[in-house]
Amino acid sequence: MTTLNSLGRADPEPAEVSDASLAMADYDAKAGDYATALDWLAVAAQFRGLTPEYRRKKDTWESSLRTCDDAPSTTERARAPGVRPRSRRGCGAA
Repeated sequence: MTTLNSLGRADPEPAEVSDASLAMADYDAKAGDYATALDWLAVAAQFRGLTPEYRRKKDTWESSLRTCDDAPSTTERARAPGVRPRSRRGCGAA
């Protein structure tokens, strides 16, 4: 199993980098940070193709971001006119 600690070598194997990136993607998605999870998937894809499982997750996370972006948060709805909302990293992210 690849962990971030096992990437301490100067030149880790591409599979190790991909595995660690996928683990980070799952971790961030579990917390609702789909934007960062998608960034990690992009890193993993640089080292090997995404499996069908991760292609489905990618589609789901992208869809979640679109849904999140379409629905303003309670704070954003309560803002005074002309005040720009802060960018959100993902639905459900604390």
